[in-house]
Amino acid sequence: MSGSGKPYRRFRARHGRSGDLDALRELRDNHGRSRRRAAAPEAPGKLTRSQRRALQRTPDPVPPPDAPVREGAGALRWAGRIAIGVVVLLLLWTVAGYLALRSASGDAQDRIAPAAERALDDAPGGLLSSAATTLIVGIDMLPGQNRSRADTIMLMRTDPDAGEIRYLSIPRDFRVIHPERGTEKINASFAIAGQAGVIRSVRRLTGLPIHHIMVVNFARFPTLVDELGGVTVNNPTELRDCPYAGGRRVSFPQGRITLDGDRALEFARVRQCDDDFARARRQQEVVRGMQEKVLSLSSLPMAPWRGAAATRALGTDMGALDLATFGWLQSRLSSDPDDRLLLSGMPQRIDGTSFVIGDPERNETEVAHFLGR
Repeated sequence: MSGSGKPYRRFRARHGRSGDLDALRELRDNHGRSRRRAAAPEAPGKLTRSQRRALQRTPDPVPPPDAPVREGAGALRWAGRIAIGVVVLLLLWTVAGYLALRSASGDAQDRIAPAAERALDDAPGGLLSSAATTLIVGIDMLPGQNRSRADTIMLMRTDPDAGEIRYLSIPRDFRVIHPERGTEKINASFAIAGQAGVIRSVRRLTGLPIHHIMVVNFARFPTLVDELGGVTVNNPTELRDCPYAGGRRVSFPQGRITLDGDRALEFARVRQCDDDFARARRQQEVVRGMQEKVLSLSSLPMAPWRGAAATRALGTDMGALDLATFGWLQSRLSSDPDDRLLLSGMPQRIDGTSFVIGDPERNETEVAHFLGR
C-alpha cells in the first residue's frame, strides 16, 4: 500500500498512539492555509514598499507629438529664433553704418580749422536733450581768387523739447560791421577771416550762440546730391531763362521737380531772375528735400551709408555720434513752413556796392521766432 501516493499513510498510528494523528492533522491544516494565502489577492488600495518605490521612480507620461501643448511650444521656439535673428541683423546694420559714418566724420572734422572750433559756443547739453544752433555755410571760389566767399549762410536750430526744427537764412549781401574792415557784406567774412570769421559775424549780427558748423563746398555739392539719388523740391515761382555763371542760362518750372546734382546746384545759386531772399528760400527747400531723401522709408536701409556719403562732401566739427544724433533728429522733429525764416532787410546801393540793410526791430522779432519765443 506504500505506492498509493497518500502521504499521511506514512504516519499511521502504531500501538494506538493519538499524538501522531494530531501531528498529521496539523500538517494538513497548515498546508491548506498556505495555499489559500498565496492565491488570495491583496486588499485593494494597499501597495508593498517595493511597489511604492517603483512608482516614485517612474517618470511622468510624455504627451504625444501632436499634442496642442507641443505645437504651441514649437511656435514659440520659432518666434524666438526669428526675434534673435532680427536683433542680430539690426546690430550688424547699426555697427556697420556707424563705422562708415565714423570714417567719413573723421575726414569732415579735418576740414574745420582749429580757430573755428574755438570760436564755437559750448553746447548746454547733448543734441538729444538741449536746443542747439548749427551754422550751415555754402562756399565757392571764383576764378582768379584764392579765397572763398560764403554764398549760402543759414542757421538751423534743433529743439527736442519743442519737437521742431527751425531755419533762419541770412542774405549774403547783408551789411555787417567787420572789426578789421569796417562795413562789409556778411559773405565777405569768410574771405577775410575764414570759418571763424563767419561764425563771429553771424553771432554779432543775430546775438545767437553758434554751437556747431557745417561747411559745404559747392564743388562737391553735385556729388553729394547724386549720392542721394537726386532731390525733389517744391519751386514756388517759375524761373525762365535766368543768367547763370559761365554765361549759361537756366530755367525751372513751378511746382514739385526732381533734380540731379548739377541742377540742384543751379537751383540753389541762381539769383538774376529774383533776389537774395527768393534764393535763400530755394536753398532751404534744397536742404529740406535732401533731408526727406536721406530719411525716407525706401532709403532707410541705406541711410547710414548715404549719410556718410553726404558727410564726405562737407566739413563739420561734429563727430560720428553727434552726426548720427543730428540725422535722427531730422527724422523725429517737425519743420513747419512758418519756421523757415529769412532775416529781412531792404536792398540798397552804397558807394556802388549792393547791400541788404537790416531793420533792427523786425530782425529782433525774426530771431525771437527762430528761438521759439
